[in-house]
Amino acid sequence: MSILRRAAFFALLADSAATGAAAAGELLQHRVVIEGAGARTVVFESGFGDTLDVWQSIQSRVADHCTRTFSYTRAGYVGSDPPAAVRDAAAIVGELRDELRRHNVPPPYVLVGHSLGGLYMQYFARNFSTEVSGLLLIDSTHWKQGMKLDATANTPYQARTAVTLYIPLIMRHELSDSAAAGAQVNASPAIRGLPTIVLSSTRLTASETAEQRADAVTQQNEIAADFPGAQHLYVEDSGHYIQRDQPGVVVNAVRQLAGCDK
Repeated sequence: MSILRRAAFFALLADSAATGAAAAGELLQHRVVIEGAGARTVVFESGFGDTLDVWQSIQSRVADHCTRTFSYTRAGYVGSDPPAAVRDAAAIVGELRDELRRHNVPPPYVLVGHSLGGLYMQYFARNFSTEVSGLLLIDSTHWKQGMKLDATANTPYQARTAVTLYIPLIMRHELSDSAAAGAQVNASPAIRGLPTIVLSSTRLTASETAEQRADAVTQQNEIAADFPGAQHLYVEDSGHYIQRDQPGVVVNAVRQLAGCDK
């Protein structure tokens, strides 16, 4: 079976699992893992195409210290309900806040977002600042990045139009609504005084050009500038998944923001 036919097969399976979307106004059920205890809760938001499993080793190491941790799988992915709304930042953050309330997990929250999940956490922090005590962005998507499907876009998905036809429906929806999510973040209130750490990758991937790497650096610097006083670290020998390449750096950053390093 060819790569594209295999991709189509697994996309069909994922799309079949995502049928029967919840009715408007109905609270969605998400796959959730809660570990640890403490006055603050660290909330993990996964990137594009990822489930809560991407945080498995990180979450346990953070929960071993002084804080509660909460990870979940967004609507549409395996283990969670199908989405009932568009996949922009407002909808996804609204669903996350509903799930936190369902599990009686009150603020304050330390928000941790990777990649596209970082874009959503920027929206959360800037629109619900009274609920947030810290923010960690891990190679976060920039609000103007616009994760497009066309072959001319200077994004990680450049020249992969054919492949994106075979990815699961939920991922296509998140891609198509990412520009709207970015616009929502850009229109959100500015925030000052929020303890923030921005972790950025340093490794040039095989498919990445020097120009794309330079653009990525500019975007990461702009993200940090949106949160005055933020610590911005370029993590040595790290690709896009810093939590996998350099997990200790991520764990230490979370503990710092949660006040567990004292």
